[in-house]
Amino acid sequence: MRNGVVLITNNSSLCGAVFGGRLVEGSSLDVLTAARDAVHLGASLLTHPLCGNLRPHQQPFRSVLIEENPGALVDLESLSLIDSAVTIYRDCARLPLPEDLEAAVRRDYAFVDFELMRDSLERYGILPRIVSPVFGKV
Repeated sequence: MRNGVVLITNNSSLCGAVFGGRLVEGSSLDVLTAARDAVHLGASLLTHPLCGNLRPHQQPFRSVLIEENPGALVDLESLSLIDSAVTIYRDCARLPLPEDLEAAVRRDYAFVDFELMRDSLERYGILPRIVSPVFGKV
């Protein structure tokens, strides 16, 4: 595992399955805002904040992988990417909240979020290779 690699997510099942997860209560916009705050403190994005090309109203879960570098200069490429993502999400009229969904639907969306992030989480060593936070071993 690389030092300083952190998953910022509102997907509690995914957060519980990784080493170095930071759970954000709230919407996908809240996740992006937390990631932007981390970038302002020197973090760099390891995954694109709009991973999966899903529209904001289509995915209640959002996960972003960062590498924290306390005291580092602001990574301008990361800042540009995260600011653009925040703008796109702010322009959305209504963002679904995970807690507003039925349990079965919430599990499906959580699994989609997991699958979008799986390769990156394994690559950076913060997800055991055989664990699925929603469906167990895969």
